[in-house]
Amino acid sequence: MTRLLLQRLAGGAATLLLVACLTFGLLRAMPGGPFDREHRLPAAIQANMEARYHLNKPWPQQLGYYLAGLAHGDLGPSYQYATRRVNDILADAFPVSLLLGALALTLGVGLGGALGALAGWTQRRPLDATLCGIGALALSTPAFVFGGALALIFALWLKWLPAARLLSPTHGILPVLTLALGPFAFAFMLLRTSVRQTRALPFVTIKRSLGAPESRIALRHVLRNSLLPLLSIMGPLAAALVTGSFVVETLFAIPGMGKYFVTAVSNRDYPLVMGATLVYSALLIALNLVTDLLYGWLDPRLRDIGSAPSGGDART
Repeated sequence: MTRLLLQRLAGGAATLLLVACLTFGLLRAMPGGPFDREHRLPAAIQANMEARYHLNKPWPQQLGYYLAGLAHGDLGPSYQYATRRVNDILADAFPVSLLLGALALTLGVGLGGALGALAGWTQRRPLDATLCGIGALALSTPAFVFGGALALIFALWLKWLPAARLLSPTHGILPVLTLALGPFAFAFMLLRTSVRQTRALPFVTIKRSLGAPESRIALRHVLRNSLLPLLSIMGPLAAALVTGSFVVETLFAIPGMGKYFVTAVSNRDYPLVMGATLVYSALLIALNLVTDLLYGWLDPRLRDIGSAPSGGDART
């Protein structure tokens, strides 16, 4: 398991370096520059600005400057917020996005998984059909449509909840519900199918014939084996939250990384775009690593594969 962990950490560092180089190249290939405005700046001022941020240097040299700073943990200055560093901006915005994402992932996977397990275990057709209808509706509804509908009903019509910004815990209810829609739908559908397949396996019939209580069969044998497919998609679910946060934070005016990322792309704020991209990438790599470790904990065969010497036999 230690060897598997070191391999994944080395792979994660190489992936971050590749992401940094690709993002740098794509940003420089975009039309326009960070100081191009509708009313063009005087040539002398624009030249000074470009010299200050090394934009007058060749691309390889600019990339070298950035990677040198990145090696020391410095993400550079922001072009849009002249008095702030990217590190400071992301340090303020990251906790907001992380809190919203963590709450949405917990709520969506927890509620969707619980209802999916209930739908997979139950033999009552009306209840199963109702839960399946809810899951299909959640799976087919885009986040911006669901979020807009929530804001229209609960903020504008009923006036129960605030529609924008993040000034109190109640301001976070609608954004969290919107972000939780995707994880809820996937967790529901996947666990319903997995529970149905697992409960039909021969070992479950054997446990039941030996007189094991139904509650023990459901929780200890069926549910534990059914969780493996759900754990395997936790990384993609987190990725969906990252892309969804761009829309949700912009829709509800939440001062998180998604909102800063969207405005930074519009303003060609290269360091802020790269900083947000690297933080999102590092977060996804970390979540995938945690998922692999949890998967190995539930399925000991993966631990054996990770700890097996090179060229040796590993149990499968």
